[in-house]
Amino acid sequence: MDNNVLVSIKTRQFADGEELDAIELQTPGKFGILNGKYYIKYEESEMTGFPDTTTTIKVWENNVLVGRKGKFNMQLHYEAGTEKLCLYPTPYGEIGTLIKTDEIEFDFVDLSGKLRVDYELEPNNESVLKNSLNVSIKPLSIQKG
Repeated sequence: MDNNVLVSIKTRQFADGEELDAIELQTPGKFGILNGKYYIKYEESEMTGFPDTTTTIKVWENNVLVGRKGKFNMQLHYEAGTEKLCLYPTPYGEIGTLIKTDEIEFDFVDLSGKLRVDYELEPNNESVLKNSLNVSIKPLSIQKG
């Protein structure tokens, strides 16, 4: 996989019906297909709270696996229609969390496409946070000077 796509990520979070601050990132990344699974790989930034960290998103039918390696290491598995207990990493430490994945939709063609994961977080048995992870990729245009 080469740096062949522009990766745009937007994470939206809602608490008590109100939208909290969204996190948005655009960065060059890599996209490829291996054994029928789609892979998106990119470098995190200070803005996302995970500096010096590489994120890999693996996508296949009803499943998304998000792995981070570097300064922050983690792996989260989203599976549509399931609930999973996990330690959810944050820049401030790990939090015991129930993740309920409501829906996963994706459509990739060549070097373009979109992924959406709608899920709920219930950290430490507290109020539910509704989340939507939206990732889009498009070919990285190289400007010639």
